[in-house]
Amino acid sequence: MKLVATDFDGTFSLYGGDVPQENLDAVRAWQAAGHKFGINTGRGLSLIGLELSKHPELEPDFLILNNGAVIVDRERRILSSLCLPQSLLADVLFFLMRERGDAPMLVVTEEESLSIHGNPAAELGIPGMPETTLEKAVAREDVVQLSMNCETMEGAQEMERRALERFPELVGNINRGYLDLNLAGADKQHGIDRMLKATGWQIAPEDLFVIGDDLNDLPAIEAYHGYTVAAAPKFMREHAKKVYKSVGAMMMENL
Repeated sequence: MKLVATDFDGTFSLYGGDVPQENLDAVRAWQAAGHKFGINTGRGLSLIGLELSKHPELEPDFLILNNGAVIVDRERRILSSLCLPQSLLADVLFFLMRERGDAPMLVVTEEESLSIHGNPAAELGIPGMPETTLEKAVAREDVVQLSMNCETMEGAQEMERRALERFPELVGNINRGYLDLNLAGADKQHGIDRMLKATGWQIAPEDLFVIGDDLNDLPAIEAYHGYTVAAAPKFMREHAKKVYKSVGAMMMENL
């Protein structure tokens, strides 16, 4: 049995566009051959669910969500999650409010995404989502990720530096100008590790295929000698084992 774990935005799906038909066809052939297919994304369950609902024929065998913080199975049942302790959550939220003022931010729980001060992901085509308040957010016990749009990669890296200097219990995951803050141990590499442990699937190293296109994919690409797509930034193409024109092309070559 072989297994593919692919990033979604910019990798399996085009930025500002839809999933190419060749990717959907490749998943169908891959699963028909008895192999496992899943998505490894910074999105939470509700936001990736919006995309999957456009393609009812697409049935991933697993989802690794929130940069590895949440793992769900084919039926969207939670297998594992790394939630922020409430005391830490409150401190981080107040810190971000001081640093970022009234900039939009997402508070992402195990199952839904809530916005404070508007929706920072509007340009990705994600529709309006439920809003919450700072007071309500700090009372949640199921928050796995805080997300914000810092507009540039450099801005996200500087915000990450300040946040991790103050809170070493966290890890930052950056995708273009977006910064996601998760509990330490949540990244796409460790998400794959935790998914395999939770499912009990025995996958030989040569049968594990990881592909992504941006900085938050890099830990998994390096750890698993993974791949990237032609549209990825130069630094990703330099780190990848091989560059493919699409996820579908990678899957069909290795079927």
